[in-house]
Amino acid sequence: MKYLLAVLSIGLSGWGAKAAAQAPSCSGNYEVVRTSTVKPGKMDLFLKAAQDHQDWYTAHGMKDRIIVGRVLSQDADSTGFSSSLAMTVHTDLSRMGPPAHAPDDAAWNHYVAEYKESSDLTNTAVVCLESAPK
Repeated sequence: MKYLLAVLSIGLSGWGAKAAAQAPSCSGNYEVVRTSTVKPGKMDLFLKAAQDHQDWYTAHGMKDRIIVGRVLSQDADSTGFSSSLAMTVHTDLSRMGPPAHAPDDAAWNHYVAEYKESSDLTNTAVVCLESAPK
């Protein structure tokens, strides 16, 4: 099966606190794009993890948004959504860089456990999304 995936990005892979502190100026917004391999039969749990992830930011008064992108897959006869690949975009970041430590918070631990049960993170990129030229 062939996967169709299109992402326009200028990224910093494997970013950490030092990379975040030294990030070049971005005339748009920095966003975090993650690609995950979803375990067999676990797409619904992955989608729930993303919703719980969003709910955590909302409950803590942050404007961050977690958006899930379903990846199209195509074979000779049909096109549909992959049951094994997904992308998330963490947008409207309230801060740059990973937290110094994970919050010791039941809701945080819950969505992290859901992600771990449902998927394996395969790539993380920080991208500067800029407005299209006029």
